[in-house]
Amino acid sequence: MNKIYLSALALLVGSAINAQVTNPSFENWTSGDPDGWTTNNVFAAFGDITDGSGNTISAATEIMTGATNGNSSLKLTSFNLANSTDSIAPDGDYGGILLQDVVTTNKYADFSFDLKYDIKTNDTAIIAIQAFNAAGSLVGSKIESFAGIQSSFGTTTIAMTYSGSVAEYTIFMVSSEAQVLTNALSTIAPGSFLEVDNIVLGAIIPDAPLATNIVATDVSSNNNGSDLEISFDIPDETNVSNYYVLAMTSAITPDQLNDDIGFLLNNGIQIAPDGANQTYNFTAAGEYWKLNAGGTALEVAPIVENEEMIVYVLVEGTNGYSSVYAGSNAITLTSLVSVVDQYKEISIYPNPANSFVNFKVDGLVNGTIMINSVSGQEVVNTQINGTKKVNVSHLNNGIYIYTLHNQNGEVVKTNKLVIRK
Repeated sequence: MNKIYLSALALLVGSAINAQVTNPSFENWTSGDPDGWTTNNVFAAFGDITDGSGNTISAATEIMTGATNGNSSLKLTSFNLANSTDSIAPDGDYGGILLQDVVTTNKYADFSFDLKYDIKTNDTAIIAIQAFNAAGSLVGSKIESFAGIQSSFGTTTIAMTYSGSVAEYTIFMVSSEAQVLTNALSTIAPGSFLEVDNIVLGAIIPDAPLATNIVATDVSSNNNGSDLEISFDIPDETNVSNYYVLAMTSAITPDQLNDDIGFLLNNGIQIAPDGANQTYNFTAAGEYWKLNAGGTALEVAPIVENEEMIVYVLVEGTNGYSSVYAGSNAITLTSLVSVVDQYKEISIYPNPANSFVNFKVDGLVNGTIMINSVSGQEVVNTQINGTKKVNVSHLNNGIYIYTLHNQNGEVVKTNKLVIRK
């Protein structure tokens, strides 16, 4: 999901980027704009801006009476633009826009705003808080809508939830939602206004610790869910309530869902903390989540072969810690019955290994040994003819995935390899 203000018209506005919320009570103004914030007052340069009664106005205005904190508040007003000289902003009705990008890694429990408003019939104002990770993916989003009249300032608190680490927020307000939401059922009414003061950030929420060394393995050839095993190293469990594991097609990731944390909590398999690293073997009736035939929604289905999956492990936080999750290596289950029939003795030792690992597969000619990190990076690729002593002294301690292929590229065996020095 992109930032909510990235519509064709809102691109005219741009955004202010700050290391913290700047000017949260709108005390400082320069040339008719609030310092640290971006508005669409620039529309006044395109033509004539009036409210619903024909009065000339600004989209964002400093109000110097009745503020709840300091001497000033900010009033956003929807307007009509006439005699426009800009092709991107033709004559028509528009909502007043206010926004600020805030660069911080803090997760705030909530954001509160002192508000009063007069939103005309069939119109709706919104305040949106969006949180993004360092890659620009959405990890938290809440939108609050306002309609009708609130003639005196009241405090509105918007509670937040998060699905991962935060690198940046967008605080976005608009006096008419149809300005920016293409699916809005409301219509822009010039004269609708939203007045705001005293933005306060709530308490900082810490993350629960992530599970590490998450490894999905094809452990058998039953052609059902029992072939799939997931293992992971536990974190410090002081602030951990439960673990949840869920298999999903690699064609989509949880952060593409509207509520990834909720999805994993509601559909994942619960594992209670017990102080030990975890290994879970899916049952024969084990299920995974995949895209439906139209590619428009997720549906649950029995685990099958030849479908690339990722297993996610969610750590449910407690004691005020937020839940977090991470994924395993991508895995495709395959049936190895015919391959095993060809190669009667398969042994890999020692495991855990220190400097060398011995691979022995009787009858395997021109085969390949591949070793990958849990993140998918290939660290070893070498040939095998029956036996092979592989040097792993250059590998760091941790969990890796080895895969043996025959000369036809068929998987002979795949499993975990532990390096421990």
